[in-house]
Amino acid sequence: MNDAMCSELSNLLKNEQITSLFQPIVQIKTQQVFGYESLSRGPSDSPLHAAPILFDTAERCQLTEKLEELCLRVAAKHWQMHSLDSYLFVNMSPAMLMSSSFRSARLMNLIKKYQLNPKKIVIEISERFPALQLLELKSAIAWLKKQGFLIAIDDLGTGYSGLKLWSDLQPDLVKIDRHFIRDIQDDLIKLEFVRSLVSLSKRLGCHLIAEGVENQAELNVVMELGIELIQGFIVGRPKPYPTANMECLSNRKQPLPRSNGKLAKDLCVLVEPVSPDTLLKDAWSRLQRDSHIFSLPVVQDGRPLGLLHKWRVLELYGSQYGRALFENRAVSNFITGDSLVVEEDSTLDEISQRLIEEDFHYIKQHFIVVNDGLYIGLGTTRQLLKYITEERISQARYANPLTGLPGNQPINQELNKRLNGLTPFMFIYVDINDFKPLNDTLGYQKGDVVINRLADMLCHNFTQPNDFVGHIGGDDFVVMTERNLTETDCQLIQDEYRQSLASIYSPSVLQQGYYFAKGRDGINKKFQLSSISIAALWIDSPNQFNDKQIIELATTAKKESKLNASHCEILELNE
Repeated sequence: MNDAMCSELSNLLKNEQITSLFQPIVQIKTQQVFGYESLSRGPSDSPLHAAPILFDTAERCQLTEKLEELCLRVAAKHWQMHSLDSYLFVNMSPAMLMSSSFRSARLMNLIKKYQLNPKKIVIEISERFPALQLLELKSAIAWLKKQGFLIAIDDLGTGYSGLKLWSDLQPDLVKIDRHFIRDIQDDLIKLEFVRSLVSLSKRLGCHLIAEGVENQAELNVVMELGIELIQGFIVGRPKPYPTANMECLSNRKQPLPRSNGKLAKDLCVLVEPVSPDTLLKDAWSRLQRDSHIFSLPVVQDGRPLGLLHKWRVLELYGSQYGRALFENRAVSNFITGDSLVVEEDSTLDEISQRLIEEDFHYIKQHFIVVNDGLYIGLGTTRQLLKYITEERISQARYANPLTGLPGNQPINQELNKRLNGLTPFMFIYVDINDFKPLNDTLGYQKGDVVINRLADMLCHNFTQPNDFVGHIGGDDFVVMTERNLTETDCQLIQDEYRQSLASIYSPSVLQQGYYFAKGRDGINKKFQLSSISIAALWIDSPNQFNDKQIIELATTAKKESKLNASHCEILELNE
């Protein structure tokens, strides 16, 4: 049987009977296609039609390299026919990548032959295959990045190396294996695993792709977790031509605005916990003694098990013979299993959103605050609502009327607060290139739409608890974040902005890639489709600078960014 399959594969390779299908990868926020993954199939009437059998057979028959190279060649040829501006995702094994002769000769010849742009190609490295020669693989990745290729880790969570591969290769994108997305709405373990990946990706400045999203319930959870990109049957099955279905995103939930103020730890008050074997009568004595306490945390080995509510004890004692029946039983029998547990660095908006989503029976008076899973105190819903209300009032008072983002006064306050601290941060100045002719050509109403789309995009890209997005006015925006952006990050943001405006232009302007309008000198001239300039300052020692210095340096860097071909200028400020 093996000999027959090897013979079948050899004939397939000889006659180049590989078909390349394209499956869309969609950006949730903009409802635009971010890229397409090229998926290879054998002939429909062959036992090697399905990809798993095709590649497993190639490995057994020691023909993997020949098959991979044929798949790449077919993908490049088909992709050239469609002339799309989105990213092309292709799969390559570590073994092929580590072949210097393949990289420098055959791969680059493919690129030249089919006139492909390396900056628009994402090379996926599957975590299913062990990378035993890590130094060689890292060297190969460095070479590919230097040529402009983006790197993605595929199937995260299923293979040999897991987070170590992520740490060593520092990819631009990471795909979460479909196993963790399937029925995530009903699986708490999967939910928490993916939530931790989202948090890690934001800290590392890496973009996540949720694979295998097949229904609306899975999509809703993925969106609520803040994952930017999705791939799965819900937006498109693999097809011989690039296409996508965006209907599932048309009624998507809008994320709540991020709080830039207090965190869970700021609302946290230490209430001494009780152990699970504490008798109910002893816990009740404690609740009666401390009139301001309405719930007791039940903790074992430092980890919270739940809450014992005063109303629950009153309910038990109020029944006939209730006190006699229950007072000598352990509190572990009466704690609520649906207590809300939040990490100390959770924002107030995150907590309020979870209170709304996870509670269907009653208003929770308290939530448990933890540090890496260990109990540190309780927060009250009343205090949470008070702070959120105060913050919303303050934000509305100084918000930009068009975008609703913090205006000049909150921007200055935030900058000075960070400069008075010790935590390094990045100050980012973003504005739209040639906005006046764009506004004059499209009209001010569409000009406002453009500004709002940029505001939404920045808020979507900077969602960490300590991220700040402000609107100076007009088409000028400021971002402050503890992430250290790279040129690749800037390029992805710029690409997302361009894609978000595809529906703004007429089909003819979109097709030709430019429009005519009067410049500031009053002369009619050609303008490229709208783009943004990004000037970023990494401030390593914040307390060594004042606000005027930062604003002056950012203004100069913005001017430089407009002169660069990449429209991106990144500076590192040291003492």
